[in-house]
Amino acid sequence: MSAPLAAQEGATLVLGAGASGIWHHNSHVQHTVETVSVEYRSGHELFREVKPLVGAFAMSDGGAYLHAGIYRDFALAPRWIVTPHFSAGAYGRGSKNDLGGTLEFQSGVDLFYRLDRGWRIGATLRHVSNGGIYDVNPGIETLAVLLSVPLR
Repeated sequence: MSAPLAAQEGATLVLGAGASGIWHHNSHVQHTVETVSVEYRSGHELFREVKPLVGAFAMSDGGAYLHAGIYRDFALAPRWIVTPHFSAGAYGRGSKNDLGGTLEFQSGVDLFYRLDRGWRIGATLRHVSNGGIYDVNPGIETLAVLLSVPLR
C-alpha cells in the first residue's frame, strides 16, 4: 500500500492489551501491571495526513488514562504501516504506579500489518509522563498488541 492509500483509510477502533511499567525508572514506578486500551482514530485529516484520536486505557491496579491527540500513518511496504502518535490527557492513579499528577502526555509508535478489508494487527510501544511539570516525573512505558478494526 502506498503512503497515500494508507492516509486515505477511514476511521478505526484500535483495541490493545499488554503491560505497563515494563521499565523501572525509580521508586515511584516499580510495578508492571496489565493494561487494556481502546482508541478511536478518525479518518478526517486535520493537516498533511495528520488525524485526530481519542482513547483510554485501564490498568489492573485501578489506574486509568483518558486522552486526545493526533496520529499519522506511514506505509513502509505494501502491507506494513508505522504510526507515530502523541496525546495529552488525564491520569487517575492506581494502587501501584504514581506518575506525579493528573495531566500526562503520551507518545508512542505502532507497527501494523495490514490485513484484508482494512483490518490491521500490530504492536505498540508507548511512553506516558508529565514532561516535568510536577515534582515527580517517573514516566511509564507500555508494550501491547493491537487490533485495528475499520469503522465503515
